[in-house]
Amino acid sequence: MLQIVSTNLIGSILCTRGAMEVMSRQNNGGHIFNMDGAGSGGSSTPLTAVYGSTKCGLRQFHSSIVKESQKTKVGLHTASPGMVLTELLLSGSSIKNKQMFNIICELPETVARTLVPRMRIVKGSGKSVNYLTPPRILLAIVTSWLRRSRWFDDQGRALYAAEADRLRNWAENRTRFSLTDAMEMYTENTWVSVFSLSVVCAFIILSSTTPSSFPGT
Repeated sequence: MLQIVSTNLIGSILCTRGAMEVMSRQNNGGHIFNMDGAGSGGSSTPLTAVYGSTKCGLRQFHSSIVKESQKTKVGLHTASPGMVLTELLLSGSSIKNKQMFNIICELPETVARTLVPRMRIVKGSGKSVNYLTPPRILLAIVTSWLRRSRWFDDQGRALYAAEADRLRNWAENRTRFSLTDAMEMYTENTWVSVFSLSVVCAFIILSSTTPSSFPGT
């Protein structure tokens, strides 16, 4: 319990203060990101009450410090990775939990590949950079039948490689430019716009090809 509070809340406050002191002396200022998590919005977090309390407290600290630093060159933001397959998440998780993780969870490096480029180009202050956005949640639900046994089998045994092996394979294959890399170059709003435009075009095409319900009209 003390370790969670010390890391998530006290550690974040101390690191934010230290970073602000350094960045305020820089010509270009800088940007600080604190990590959002379950409970940050004030919702209950059964079985992880202490963790949720620290994230809720951190959100209050963030909203206050954003206003305090309005006249400085330092931007303060939040980053939300969603549900990531880490030891903290998996500790004490049941088989039922792991079946749900198959649908909604991602590997740390997958989340980082999306969040980091967006964090690097952020401007201003008070922004939120989120991985588990509504379109991604909807996609996970719609394709849930394809995601079964993605990370864990029916007995809860891990089916994915250890972190060290994944990172080594990632480093060896990094020179290859994949379709996923290309997709990650575009923002979430871009893909939402493309999807919305596709739906509108499909509706227009279907409407124009649908025969009239009234003969002779």
